[in-house]
Amino acid sequence: MKKDLFLVGLLFVSGSVVAQDYPPQITLSQFVTAGLMIDQKASETIVASNGISQGATVYYTAGKSVTLQPGFTAQAGSVFTATVAIVNGSWPTRGESHLSARVYPNPFVEQTTIDYSIPLSGRVHHTLMDATGRVLRQLEEQSEQSSGNYQIQLKGDNLPAGLYFYQLQLGSESRTLRLLKKP
Repeated sequence: MKKDLFLVGLLFVSGSVVAQDYPPQITLSQFVTAGLMIDQKASETIVASNGISQGATVYYTAGKSVTLQPGFTAQAGSVFTATVAIVNGSWPTRGESHLSARVYPNPFVEQTTIDYSIPLSGRVHHTLMDATGRVLRQLEEQSEQSSGNYQIQLKGDNLPAGLYFYQLQLGSESRTLRLLKKP
């Protein structure tokens, strides 16, 4: 398989920014498991030979090229986007933060853990929905959370076996995780 360059779009960012440095090059070989949301950025190039599991969401953005090496796979049911766009070491403020999240174990029996990372301070809204989108539980953080990594335990021992969606929302951005409850 020859090296492919995926040109998906060009992104221009304007407005106030906070400095965030991105490495010039990233080489990725680690498999991305279900339930993870990965957003990798490099100012010049990303070279990937990794795999992406069903249920994982992956975004690669580089300033000059995103190269998918032999061995790279994105399984059916995963979300994968490669973009060549300006990545100049600056990142937009609050209105366009990048929220990431993962869940483990998944599938789960009695409880599962949701890890999430917020790059900017804000109130995070948590919503658990069934497979039809009906809201089962909602939680809004009482106070603003500062940027960083957080963890929440979801007890599901009173939920019937099946598919669920867990949505995290920070400002106008949200991430939705698929959860599978086993009997």
